[in-house]
Amino acid sequence: MAPPALRSLLVTAVLVTSATQGLARAGLPFGLARRELACEGYPLELRCPGSDVVLVDSANYGRTDDKICDADPFQMENVQCYLREATHIMALRCNNRTQCVVVAGSDAFPDPCPGTYKYLEVQYDCVPY
Repeated sequence: MAPPALRSLLVTAVLVTSATQGLARAGLPFGLARRELACEGYPLELRCPGSDVVLVDSANYGRTDDKICDADPFQMENVQCYLREATHIMALRCNNRTQCVVVAGSDAFPDPCPGTYKYLEVQYDCVPY
């Protein structure tokens, strides 16, 4: 086992490296991802500053929370509504662009749960082009 001083140095090196890599990738302190949300039928805009471009981390078109995007209670019962392809669809539409707009709806996404009022939620980073 390494001496305490060496262990402390190694832990510090790992933490500094992780924080620096996160900062460089996202352009925000500690690698914070950006998050946008749009209710069904409304546009969602992803935008990056300067010449940075969008890199989609994850997305869902569906419903996982009954408190987001209020609608008729019957249309909000299903909170297990996921579209597995949502991340791929958003990446195709938005990656490597400084901005993009996608309307949360059937023109862009297949319907994962008919009769449920859905929303589009996207997490993304802005990275150097």
